[in-house]
Amino acid sequence: MSDAVVADSAIIRVNDLVKRFGSVEVLRGITFDVKKGETLCILGGSGGGKSTLLNCMIGVIDATEGSVVIDGDDIVGVSERELDVVRRKFGVMFQGGALLNSMTIAQNIALPIEHHTKLDADTIETMVKMKLHQVDLLHAADRRPSAISGGMQKRAAVARALALDPKILFYDEPSAGLDPIATTRIDHLINKLKTTMRMTNIVVTHVMESVQRIADRIIMLDRGKVILDGTLDDLMTSDDPRIKQFRTGDLKGPGGGATSTEDYHRDLLM
Repeated sequence: MSDAVVADSAIIRVNDLVKRFGSVEVLRGITFDVKKGETLCILGGSGGGKSTLLNCMIGVIDATEGSVVIDGDDIVGVSERELDVVRRKFGVMFQGGALLNSMTIAQNIALPIEHHTKLDADTIETMVKMKLHQVDLLHAADRRPSAISGGMQKRAAVARALALDPKILFYDEPSAGLDPIATTRIDHLINKLKTTMRMTNIVVTHVMESVQRIADRIIMLDRGKVILDGTLDDLMTSDDPRIKQFRTGDLKGPGGGATSTEDYHRDLLM
């Protein structure tokens, strides 16, 4: 289990969040808070709604109803200009890294600083080196993403997410495609950022080993609803058959049957 949460006031509040795509209701009244300095893991099986929830929380898609308040600002229904101001408060590590292979690692990290500030080149270079040092990638500054390992690409994506010194980091499946050693390294980085920078981390993942290493709190979704809001111990001791099946990976259970056409279409949206 990770270290104690450094603060107990909410920095994110999600309230009665609903998202519909046509007639399909993907999120059905999601409500929870994220405390300053904690690591919250969002779990759920395919079709649970976790990807849609993340996209609503970072403003990639707009919720149908409800609110997402980030550090005092509700981002639901706001203009792109207003959203851009709030986005400076958080960074996002996308599942695939989303690094530009036409640029070096250092240039990728410099990109958001150049876009959002008027700092001179020397200052930007210093900031980039600091971010690379934080993720132990200073030696790879001049390489392109295709020339480094998958684990290094993930850490470079974290460095870019840190570029503007955000209060909050969102991670979309940070361990996807990584071997166990690279996964552990990413988990240690998440814990280090929380400890050294008091970073608030929101991590969408399905890797139970990672959850056990990093989670202060866990939200678990099923069919667009919260079925667990609690600690790792709550997750591991729950008698809810949906949660038990997720823990064990057992095919026999509420989520182990054949996928219908309706379920398949829903899963594509989530």
